[in-house]
Amino acid sequence: MGNELFTGRDMALMPLYIVAVLFIARAVKQRNIASQPIYKYYVRGMMMKVFGAVGLCFIYVFYYGGGDTTGFYESSLLLSKLVAYSPDAFFSVLAGDLSYENLGEFAKYGLCCPDYYRDPQSFAVVRIAGVLNYLGFFSYFTTSILFAAMAYGGAWRLFMLFNELYPGLEKKFAIAILYMPSVLFWGSGILKDTITFSAACWLAYSVYNVFIKKHKRVKFTAVLLLSSYILILIKPYIFVAMLPGSAIWISFVRVSRIRSTAIRLMIAPAIVAIGLVISSTIMGAFSSDLGAFASIDTALDKAVVTKNDLTRDVYGKNSFNIGEFDGSIGGALSKFPQAVMAGLYRPFLWEAGSVVILVAALENTLLLLLTIRAFARAGVGGFISRVTAEPLLLFSLVFTIFFAFSVGLSTSNFGALVRYKIPCVPFFMSSLFILDSRRKEVRLLDEEEESNAEFSLSGRPYET
Repeated sequence: MGNELFTGRDMALMPLYIVAVLFIARAVKQRNIASQPIYKYYVRGMMMKVFGAVGLCFIYVFYYGGGDTTGFYESSLLLSKLVAYSPDAFFSVLAGDLSYENLGEFAKYGLCCPDYYRDPQSFAVVRIAGVLNYLGFFSYFTTSILFAAMAYGGAWRLFMLFNELYPGLEKKFAIAILYMPSVLFWGSGILKDTITFSAACWLAYSVYNVFIKKHKRVKFTAVLLLSSYILILIKPYIFVAMLPGSAIWISFVRVSRIRSTAIRLMIAPAIVAIGLVISSTIMGAFSSDLGAFASIDTALDKAVVTKNDLTRDVYGKNSFNIGEFDGSIGGALSKFPQAVMAGLYRPFLWEAGSVVILVAALENTLLLLLTIRAFARAGVGGFISRVTAEPLLLFSLVFTIFFAFSVGLSTSNFGALVRYKIPCVPFFMSSLFILDSRRKEVRLLDEEEESNAEFSLSGRPYET
């Protein structure tokens, strides 16, 4: 496997592509940094993304000896070759027509049947790679670099969103969104996770611009539709998990302007209910596209099947179990604490059975410590007050909990879990940094008020 996918040609091309991508990134930085100083992080973030893709390639080629990412690439080579024999069939497949007639075109010209052809979700990755192969000169490593560069736009826009609403936290947001090891590793190569993570980031950014900021609404409506389409096509459960939070985010903007926490809490249940109704309506409209995720019952049935599959002996010691549950709503909710804990914080350090899982466990330990610190400093009252006053924070936490619950409930293998959870990691860690920073701001404000009071009592003037 290593000799086939990493040859002298790849060794020559890879540094050239890295330099070219970083050169373009530097040009983007120079064009924008005068008006947006936040772009000082742009090149470094791109570099981390590219190195994440290269690291994934090396691990899969020389450590795992192959896997889904190499399978996607090898299938994409067959698709790329088809254009020379049957351009009509090539563009038809590229457009998503995975018919038996088009499949016969591969055999007709002596090409093997591409893997994943009967799996539209996975074959979407093959279709994208089939185009990027031409730009990457048919190299696994360079095509992976292009995947990473293409996907970086989503992460960068999410980074810009958080910095726009919470200025002064750019270093922490860079860690949460641009530098997290698991996100860089699993969200940068030729994988479904790379595409869907970027789409999730774009979806959040476009929701903000269309419904809240109301900025370039035509452009970002198109982005919203495209990112939603990509999520529904490849991983519909991410789209479903983002729906409630997005609806609540949009609805809560006006509520957040109410200064009284008590009044906000009185209104909150109605807003949440409205958000859930809107989400349910949208899910109903896209029921044929969402498949098993179109209703709660079918989604839970799929969760049970997936969980049972991932606990088979073939997965070895990487499997874990949060306990048995049936496909009912009550059965699923009975596992809510265990599922959310697994989705956010597992594997723990003592559960790591490989180097890759150990890195994920270290990251999870950091998340757990940040969670404890943020909630200890904020307190229950402070947490409720801030979440109900800050719509983006509310959206991030609602999405995180929904997503962690769904992933933790349906996934019982650490190898799959560390990959599946990456869409919520930047949102969750950014939320923790916001909670922690808000507590510091309140403390500073209290100290300032106490100081002003002392000046006032002593008869000395002070500024307000």
